[in-house]
Amino acid sequence: MDPLAQLSDIHLPANVHGYPIAPGWWLLAVIVLALIIYGLLKLRQAMIKRQAQKMALKQLSTATDISAMVALLKWAALQYFPRPQVAHLTGHAFKSFLIATLPPKHQQEFTELSAEHFVSVYQSTAVSTTTSTTANIISAEFSNAAKLWLSHALPPKKELARLAPAIIKNAKTTLHNSPAADKSANVVLENDGEKS
Repeated sequence: MDPLAQLSDIHLPANVHGYPIAPGWWLLAVIVLALIIYGLLKLRQAMIKRQAQKMALKQLSTATDISAMVALLKWAALQYFPRPQVAHLTGHAFKSFLIATLPPKHQQEFTELSAEHFVSVYQSTAVSTTTSTTANIISAEFSNAAKLWLSHALPPKKELARLAPAIIKNAKTTLHNSPAADKSANVVLENDGEKS
């Protein structure tokens, strides 16, 4: 007997197709899709957070007087910080808040550029004896200070936003005990006496 005659014909295996895909590939596809969705959501949140900052910077370019710039800074601060923390602040207290929310490397520059302009907003214009060129220089300096704060403090870093109330509280106590506070209070009292 011939042993080769007992062999069957050659059978080819069935064609292999790509479906169903192995579970590992499905898992990888789900992870990649989740990462893409997460990235898009974070990008959208960042764009929404920066929207008020961009709007304030745009309005700052058209603001000409210091009171409008201070109002713009107050509006921008209210967009990012809790209302009870910001709404009541004026003058030196508001300036202390703005300085406290800036990164430390920009605080000195902001202090120099803003000088005493936060208090001058609440003084009458009749007392002021500045010329128009001096007023333009002062306005440009304060505009640079406002731009510095809007660019570097917004949106706030979590650490600075959390520490700001404590820094402001310390600034209020030192401000009330300082000669500058007594001087500004005397100026306000004199101005009120002149108006009466």
